[in-house]
This record gives sequence, C-alpha cells and structure tokens, in this order.
Amino acid sequence: MLKKTFSSFLILFALLYFNSAVLTAQDISKHDELIVKGNRLIVKKKYNEALEAYSEAIQLRFDSFMGWYNKGISLDLLGRYEDAVAALDQAVKIEPNNHEAWFVKGNALDHNTKYEEAISAFDKALHLKPDYVEALYKKGNMLDHIGRHEEAIETYDRIIELRPDSHEAWNNKALTLARIPERRTEAIEAYDRAIEIKPDYYEAWINKGNAYVRIRNYEDAVKSYDKAIEIKPKEHAAWADKGFTLADLGENEKAAEAFRKAVELNPNSYASWNGIGLVLDKLGRYEESVTAYKKASEIDPGSYGAWTNLGLAYSRANKHNEAIDAYEHAIKLQPDSYETITNKALELTKLEKYSDAFTTIEKAISLKPDYPQAWNTKGDVLTNLGKIKGAIQAYNMTIQIISDKEAYEIPRLGKIKYQALNKKGLAFVMAEQFKEAAAEFDNALNIDPKSHATWMNKGLAAARIGKLEEALKAFDMVIKLKPGSHEAWNSKGFVFEDLGRLQEAVLAFEKAVAVNPNFFAALNNKGLVLDKLGKHEEAIEAYNKSIQTNPAFDAAWFNKACAYALLRDKDKMLSSLKKAIDLNPRYKMALQQIPDFEGYRNDPDFIRLTGR
Repeated sequence: MLKKTFSSFLILFALLYFNSAVLTAQDISKHDELIVKGNRLIVKKKYNEALEAYSEAIQLRFDSFMGWYNKGISLDLLGRYEDAVAALDQAVKIEPNNHEAWFVKGNALDHNTKYEEAISAFDKALHLKPDYVEALYKKGNMLDHIGRHEEAIETYDRIIELRPDSHEAWNNKALTLARIPERRTEAIEAYDRAIEIKPDYYEAWINKGNAYVRIRNYEDAVKSYDKAIEIKPKEHAAWADKGFTLADLGENEKAAEAFRKAVELNPNSYASWNGIGLVLDKLGRYEESVTAYKKASEIDPGSYGAWTNLGLAYSRANKHNEAIDAYEHAIKLQPDSYETITNKALELTKLEKYSDAFTTIEKAISLKPDYPQAWNTKGDVLTNLGKIKGAIQAYNMTIQIISDKEAYEIPRLGKIKYQALNKKGLAFVMAEQFKEAAAEFDNALNIDPKSHATWMNKGLAAARIGKLEEALKAFDMVIKLKPGSHEAWNSKGFVFEDLGRLQEAVLAFEKAVAVNPNFFAALNNKGLVLDKLGKHEEAIEAYNKSIQTNPAFDAAWFNKACAYALLRDKDKMLSSLKKAIDLNPRYKMALQQIPDFEGYRNDPDFIRLTGR
C-alpha cells in the first residue's frame, strides 16, 4: 500500500547575518565556520566528516544549538539512532521551543523504533506549531503503524481541516480505514475523495483496488487497477495486483497475461514471477510453474516463500527429489519451519524412503506438537512401515487437536480432520478391525457427507461385519453422489448375493457393466451368481464376455470350466481348465476340493491335466 510519508527532514540551521555591512572572514568565528563546513559536507553526503565538524563546534561552544541539532541529523543519517536522539536531546534542552528540533528528534526516535516516545516528540512540535503538517503526517503514519488506528484517522482529519485539498491526507486516511474491517467502505469513499482532488493519483487508484480486494469485490478491484495502468502504463505494480485479483476471480489465463506484462516491465519483480507460478499451478501447467518459481527464487534467493513454492511445484510435477532439495533450501533459511519439514517428509514418503520420512516428521512434531498435518503425515509413514497401531495413534492426535467445532467452522481444518478419520478407518481395515473402521468412516462422513469414497469405504466395512442393509444404503449413497461408480454397483451385487437376493445381484452386476463395459470382474461375478441360480449356459455367456474383455483373466476361465463340468461337457471343461492352469498354475492345488469336478476326479484326462 502506498502512503504519503516524510523522510527525516534535513533542516540545517545556517548562519544568517542581518548586518548591513559586508562581513570579512575574520568576522566569522571558528564555531560558525565549523557549522557552515558541516552543512556543506552533509549536502555532499559526507556524513562522517560533517559529524566531525559539528562535534568540534560543540567543543568550542557546548551550548551550541546548531551544533547539537546538526550533529543529531548527521548521526541519524549514519544510522546511529541512539546517539542521534542523545544529541537532539541536548538541542531541545537548549531551545525547548524549537518545533523543528522536536520534529527531527521524533524522526530519530522513529528510526530507533521507539514509537511512543517519537509520538510524544511530534506532539511537542505540534504544541509549538499546531499547523505543522509534516509533523501531523509523521504522527499519523506512526499511529497507524503501531495499530492506534482511530487516533491515526483523527490526525489525518486534522491535516484535511488545514488543507482540504490534500489528496495525500485522504489517501493516508483511507489506508488506515482499510485496516478496520467494518470501515472498509469508508476507506473506498476516502480514496474517491483523493481521486476527486487528483484524478491521475496513481497510488490512490492502486490502494482503492486493494481495498476492494479486502471486501472481496474483485471486479471493481480490477477496474481500479486498470485505471492505475491507464495513468502509468509502464509501472509493473498495478499489473501484478491485477494479476493476483484475476486469479482470485478464477480467470487464470488472464491473470497469467497480467503477470507476464508485469515481468516485461520489471523482469526482476519477485511478486510477479511468484504470481505466474501461482496461476500456472492452478492451470495444471506444473512444469511451467516450476520455471516461474525458479525465477522467483533466483531473484530473491533469501526468500523462504520462494523455495517453499518451488518445492510445492516440483511435488505436483512429480519431481520429488527436486522438491526435497527446494524444501531443504527453505529449511536452511527458517530451520524451525515445521510446515516445510512436514512437506519434506511427504516427499520422502512418495519416494518410499520411509525411515528418513519418519525421522523428518518427528522433527516437525518436536517443533510444533499441535500441528495436525504433521500427525497425519506421521500416520501415513507408519502405515507404509506396517506399524498400523502407531499409525492409528498418530491419526488420533490429529483428531484430538482439531475440535469438532473447528472442523465445522473452518473448512481447511475440517478437511484435515476428515482425512485423519478416513485414514484411521483404512488403518483399521488393514488390521481387519472392520467394526472400528465403520465407526471412523461414520465420523468422517459427519464432516464431509458428500464424499463418495468414504461412503464406499463405509459400505465395504459394514458388509464385512454383516450389516448388509447398512452396506446397501452406503453403496446407494455412492451411486447418488457418483452415478458412474461401477465399483458401487459391483459391491451391491456382492451384498445382494450374501442376502440371498440372487436376481437382484445379477441386475447389480449388469448395471456395473453398463456403467463400465470393460469391467470384466463384474461379468465374472454375474456368472458366479447365475451358476448359483442353475443358469449355467447364461453363466458361461457371462464368463465368455469377461474373457473377451480380458483374455488373461484366469478366474473367468476357471469358473467357465466349473460351469461346463456341471453341464457334463467334458471337452469344453478340460479346454477351459487347461487355459486357467496355464494362466495360474495354482489352480492345480485346488481341483480335488472343488465339488464341481467331483464326477471327473477319476477321469484319466482330468488326472493327466491336473498332474495327479
């Protein structure tokens, strides 16, 4: 945000002589020569030499206001703020009614981050000179900086009373109003006043755009930035702000164009390159996004954000080693950055470096024990290490950290807790604790009832614990949320079969195939149920369709052989069985236990095929 400010005013006290006579060099004292010398040196930016001159003048005359005052200025310019304040303290002791001295002392205190004392100094200057506009600006800016917004607004109002046509005062007042959420509409009105006074006020147009962004009126924000661009088309800042706002509107292609214009005007604009990376990432153009973020990190290699963004872009481009390298750069800059350490652990997990991932995520947790994403990541790592009990405990930590109220009110936290509950449920499935799994899926659905994947998991878990009607309802929800879910129809078929509702099972498997004609497993499942119904010819037709879709599907060949055995068609049975065994020799081990082949166990051709 652009604000009217005043730098440390170089108010040097020169020596004025009002004598009518012409003065000779001898008439000027050594003290006065040193003051004049110091002033000339400051103008030439030779601050150390100027300081020496003023110090020498003070040695000659300790009560020299000009010596202490100008010494304070030179010390301030050298960045020696405490010494500057000390010198200016001496100046105001000598001339306590000098408003410029109090003003400059306020500047030095500001530079020394002693804001309350600085405000007191400006107040002293204003007491001496109530219409001292420069001091009012400095006081207002400082009050705004330390969060005393109402007082800052009152101070800018005093400037406006003194100078009603001061567009800078209206702009500064608007900036402060914009920091107060309930007064942002007033801020826009104040910017309008500034623009009314100075229609080509570039800074006010940009600030007005920023205020519109704060109230999420992105369309009017873009219009404000466009006006700023019209005033100064070669300034990159408005183009960059326009780019970020278009990205907020979801107009990512237009945003990319705006950012590219910004970098054309200023190739070293970190924010603009970062913006290009942002919108390309949203567009799924991850390789290009990486290039943009790399440029941002080259411009500002000390930027933690540049390296973290680059790491995220590499991750989405499936370049996990490069992502880790970028995160390590970021971690060097901020060793306590638990978020980035967590991201690094995730990349190590993707590379199946689980031991390294575990060590890394433990570091993140030690830095921030209540960081829920870290516990979720730890759960993932432990799951991959086969330590299911530990994974469940890790997911539990996330669930405990995020309250139900937070999950409901804050979508981002709700998503994290939902993931923990869902993953905990899957961990219970891996441990074959299906009752507990179903309960966790229910908890996850309380947060996100529209997750078809969780409804699917719930249905599968419910089926495993015999809650078949509940399972059917869950699969129906999957189909409602995702009509193209062939897996849900297939699972419904299994449940109908378990319920003995065989004709409904056949219809469910047919629906699965209608949704996905290449779903060869559902065709095989249909055949099995038709066999149960004694419809062996129809079963063989289903097996044949399954085989047509996937000729290497050994189960369909084997089941087809069983159907032919039940139909007493020996040749076709042996042909199908031979194909099944060729695809999966393990079938030989089970043949003697399969009742469908009971009539062939002593048949020489059957024995020869099975090797028994």
